[in-house]
Order: sequence, then structure tokens, then C-alpha cells
Amino acid sequence: MNFSLFTKKASGYECLGPSTVAEATSFSNSCDLALWKAAKYKPPTDDKFLAQWRIKHTAVLNDLALNLKNKYPSSELDLELPLQSINLCGMKLFGTPDLIRKNPEGKIFIYDAKSGKKRDWHLVQIGLYAILLQGAARAAGKRMPTIEGFGLYYSNGSKSYESLDDNPGYIAIEGDDALNKVLPDPIRQKIKDVLTIAGQSDIPKAKPSSNNCRFCKFKDGCTEAYKGTNNEVIDSSDLLLSK
Repeated sequence: MNFSLFTKKASGYECLGPSTVAEATSFSNSCDLALWKAAKYKPPTDDKFLAQWRIKHTAVLNDLALNLKNKYPSSELDLELPLQSINLCGMKLFGTPDLIRKNPEGKIFIYDAKSGKKRDWHLVQIGLYAILLQGAARAAGKRMPTIEGFGLYYSNGSKSYESLDDNPGYIAIEGDDALNKVLPDPIRQKIKDVLTIAGQSDIPKAKPSSNNCRFCKFKDGCTEAYKGTNNEVIDSSDLLLSK
């Protein structure tokens, strides 16, 4: 691994964001080395990509906020409010949820605006925002907020919807058991495993595969990155022949 390609995070600032942890809980990315590096190094940034993403994301988030304001005029809305970092299973976790809604009874709803494809780990991501909120409140000696619901608002940013229900890409999970629905016990255990791997002192082994390496931000410095071949599909018709 060529670590010189990446910027090392300063001592005391080694941390992970909810999206990185959430993605590592799914089968879409299971490389321990990539996770370990994400906790300790900053990957190169693509400024053009980030600028394009920001434009689309802002459009989707503004549409979500307008619809929530119209549907829940008595609620308080906080957009992109950075949360206090917390220690979780030996790793520092930080994050900024797209939108937090507090209803008149003080119950909390957490939303994320998504301008890309639906991923199975997105619900885990917003569930981790809830853990951040509760952990920060407890650390400050305050009463932990009641998490009443979550919402994922998918859109490409080119269209505005008149209401939440008009958007076929809107997913809501609400109720007293909402947090347990997005973070059931098996997922919570996986999160613990992920954080343990990211926080270990020894460098873990890479798990190269087409899936793991395709969008890995650290693959340029990884000697074990999956390169693929020009003939990845091999004819195996002979296996159907009787023996």
C-alpha cells in the first residue's frame, strides 16, 4: 500500500462518518483495509464531481425541506446541522444529517436527501445519525431525544414535488420502534464489528473484488486492487456434460 498518496488525519481526529460505517455493514463494500484507511487517511478529492454533486443534492434537499414545511408547519427544521462527535466502540463517529425535524412534542425525525441510486445501507446511515444525536445529548447531561421517525427522499434534483406523497422515491419509517427497525440487532452487531476493524492498530488485509474496488477512494495506492481482465466471463458449458 502506497500511503504517500493520501493525507493522514491528525492525531485525535481519526474518525468515520455514518455513511462510511453504513456502507461497510452491507455486502456492497466489505474491504477491511479500505475501512481502516478511511478512519486514518483522507483520500484525494475530485472537486468537479463534488461541485456537481452539491448542486443536485442542494436541489433535492431544498425540495424535501419545502414539502416538510408545508406538511408540518408547526415543526422546527434544522438543515445540515453538524452533530457533536461521539466515541463508539473505540472509534470516533461524526456526521451532519441533511435535515432534522422536531415536532411540537419534542420528538425527532431524521431525513436524508439522496440524489443518487437507492442503496440498502442508507437506512443504516440515518439510524447512525440518531445514535449521534442521543450520544451527544447524554454527553452534555441532557435528556436523550425520542427518535420518532426517519425519511429518505430520493430525487435527481431536476423536478420538484408538490408533496411528500407525490414523490415515488420517498421512504418513511415512523413510530416508537422506528430506530429498532432501521438498526435491528444483527445490524448493530455488524456496526460494532466495523468500528472494531476501523480502530485496530494493525493494518488489516485487503479484500479485492470487482465490487469492493470499483468505487474505492483508496484503490490507486493499493497494490492488491482488483484489476479485472478482458475475458472475465469464461465458458463453462463443459460442466453440463455427464461424467
